[in-house]
Amino acid sequence: MSSFFLAREYLRKNLFQTIAMVGGFTFALYLPIATHWLLFAFEEAIVARAASTPVLVGAKGSRFDLLLHGLYFRNIQMEEFKFSTFKELRDSGPSSAVPFFNRFSAKGHPVVGTSELYFKVRNLRLVEGENLSLPGECLLGSSVARKLGLSPGDKLRTDRENPFDLSGEYPLLLNVKGVLAPSESADDDVVFVSLKTSWIISGVWHGHDADHDLPADSKLIKKHLEVTAENLSSFHSHTDSADFPLTAMAVFPENEKSTALLLGRYADHKELQAIRSIRVVDEMLGIVAKVREFLDANHALVLAVTLLLVFMISTLSLRLRATEMETFFLLGCSRGKILSIRFAELSIVFASSILPAVCSAWITILAMKDYLNSLTA
Repeated sequence: MSSFFLAREYLRKNLFQTIAMVGGFTFALYLPIATHWLLFAFEEAIVARAASTPVLVGAKGSRFDLLLHGLYFRNIQMEEFKFSTFKELRDSGPSSAVPFFNRFSAKGHPVVGTSELYFKVRNLRLVEGENLSLPGECLLGSSVARKLGLSPGDKLRTDRENPFDLSGEYPLLLNVKGVLAPSESADDDVVFVSLKTSWIISGVWHGHDADHDLPADSKLIKKHLEVTAENLSSFHSHTDSADFPLTAMAVFPENEKSTALLLGRYADHKELQAIRSIRVVDEMLGIVAKVREFLDANHALVLAVTLLLVFMISTLSLRLRATEMETFFLLGCSRGKILSIRFAELSIVFASSILPAVCSAWITILAMKDYLNSLTA
């Protein structure tokens, strides 16, 4: 009679013991599989986004802060620099550049002022509504639209930088003009506006009634908190456009030579720095690799404990099955046959654990998909 048949019948008759062993093996296999898949998905996404944005330019400081700010729009208060810097870089060629002004949020989501070129280089398209055409309008990432339940024609108010600063700029009521298709990236969790709109939020560009006797920069002037067709013409600035603020620039050189020249241009700059995105990401992944080594050691320990548990269960079951084993021996089964039955039992348990472990890991990846996107948001 087949060893696997006898093993299967025994496991079926002792269902509780079988479930305990299958559960232990499943958990021991699930942890390393899920962890490695999650880390692989994270590394793949972060490398792909960095590779698609060769160079980032921003104020002097931490390279990691600039990377997170320029690629993932993390709400880091980067030092500002003048819009004239972007104009000089754009006009110098042969590189195309995308400016960012990212200082504000709306319902906790970053409000990013940028140019139309950004949507082209990221291949972002609309699923609802229309593109930006006037100040005061915004485009929502797919996750923002889903979480807030907004669609074209709705309104979205920006958050105040400091709710206790009564002299600060007041929130701006944005008109939702469109919703972007899911991109499975950090762009899904962003509210995009034009640069002029982001400057309106900051107060650099503003609109107010002209019938007052207060100084132009007075905080007591009642400013418009929404851009409409009626008040659009009243919006203006008391600052030269060259001095308008930016927080980062994404630069797309035409070739490797242009990249080297660009990096050299800012190598000794007193106020700005240029970083090669992929190199900074490689540094970050070096830290991730050390975390992976720690997790691998932890998983090895869990697996060892599980094997000890299975060994203990097997040893106890052999004592409980002493009469059964003696009966097999009297019926003519050799000791090798009895060992093969035990091996078949463990093989069935291990094989039964693989599919649940892989399926559980896959479900974990799907469940954490949005969270991974927010990390690479």
